[in-house]
Amino acid sequence: MGNIEKLQQFSRSSGPTICLMIILLSFILFSSFMALNLKTNIIPDEPAHYALSKYFANTIKIPNDSPQTFSLGIYIEQNPVLYYWINGRIINAVRLFVPQAADRDLLVILRMVNVFFSLGTVLACFLLSREVIKHPWWQLFPVFLLVNTSMYVFLSAGVNYDNLTNLLSMLGLYFFVRVFSRDDIFLNSILWMIFIALAALTKYTILPLALAMGISWLFFLLSNKKDIKSINFKDTKTLIFLFMLFFLFAWNFSIYGVNIIRYQALLPACEEILLESQCALSPLDQRNQELAINPRMTIKESVKRGFPNPIIYAADTWIQNMLLRTFGFIGHKTYFPLNLMIFYSLLFYGTVLLGMFLFRRSSFLTFNLLGITIFYSLVLLYTNYTSELKYGFIHIALQGRYIFPVIGLIYVLFTKIVRNIPIQQLRLLFVTFTLGLFACGGPITIMIKYQEVFSDWFK
Repeated sequence: MGNIEKLQQFSRSSGPTICLMIILLSFILFSSFMALNLKTNIIPDEPAHYALSKYFANTIKIPNDSPQTFSLGIYIEQNPVLYYWINGRIINAVRLFVPQAADRDLLVILRMVNVFFSLGTVLACFLLSREVIKHPWWQLFPVFLLVNTSMYVFLSAGVNYDNLTNLLSMLGLYFFVRVFSRDDIFLNSILWMIFIALAALTKYTILPLALAMGISWLFFLLSNKKDIKSINFKDTKTLIFLFMLFFLFAWNFSIYGVNIIRYQALLPACEEILLESQCALSPLDQRNQELAINPRMTIKESVKRGFPNPIIYAADTWIQNMLLRTFGFIGHKTYFPLNLMIFYSLLFYGTVLLGMFLFRRSSFLTFNLLGITIFYSLVLLYTNYTSELKYGFIHIALQGRYIFPVIGLIYVLFTKIVRNIPIQQLRLLFVTFTLGLFACGGPITIMIKYQEVFSDWFK
């Protein structure tokens, strides 16, 4: 065997693994650098998340609301607080071994924990990709896209509950997809529910994703009754997972179920759990007083004032702003890649057009994953448009990070579209264009525009 043949064999057998290691290493180095060096008050809502994490470190239990939490605009009663409880335990462990740990040291440690949450999300994205895409090199494409999504890397470097939410959501999607492989349907069903239940205890915006996955899962089970084996209740592992799932369902019900029964909402309004004087301390309440339109505009009223109707808003305003806020940096300081927006827009709309033709012959699993993505995106669109009616279309609630629970799924579906382009030259053009755009517009932007934009972001 000649040297060329040996190189080709090595490339086929070990090349994808080496490439994956390089991608992961680059992500760890870049996000860790930002976690260690970014100033405070840069990452979105980091001061509030960090302050509440320290508050949770004062007790092993879930603490009560206090003036400290009111002033942060974050409420503990009848709200999901798993992220803060975990951070509280990490702070306790650090203080146990390093009692004199400085405030900045604690912040950096929690930031690094978040880096590893996000690294776990990247690995889960690879596992998800491997389940859906049966080619070792194409499996890396979604992973490359994720680690070169600027806002994802930026968010990973800070103390923010989105990082844990994204990890749990991606793991839930991975085990959900494994159900469709008909490989131990029952165990994988329990595992996707466990991770999504944990995600819902971290952030309530996961509930639409849980609903979409639940509907898809039920439809799959009803369509594949013959493949479902009887449950072995004598298996210790099965019993442990079932107990965990029951406990998590009960915990979720104690929050969301009780809220629906008592307050007719997933989360209660501040005034329903706290005094008016306590709510007045919240920056969210202050923002409402300053900016909110009361009563909220109707769609008809907003159109009369010159604002876009839902269809125009979705097709233009929403998509463009989501692209800006996903491939740019938005926190307490912002950077929008305006010079690249035409290219991101071309990629998005081009992919949608291709998908309309290429998804016609897709598998049952692909249609389910596409349905979950569309459902979650429509709920997010509805939520954003409702907020626009309340605040007069100043884009307060528009955040690219809100799509991150399904961004790995989006990148996997995108890869399937590109891989199935029948014309080889067009496929190569699409791949080259995408790789170049994400490489140039990703977190490397910080190095390229350091002096011009980012120099005062770092200590």
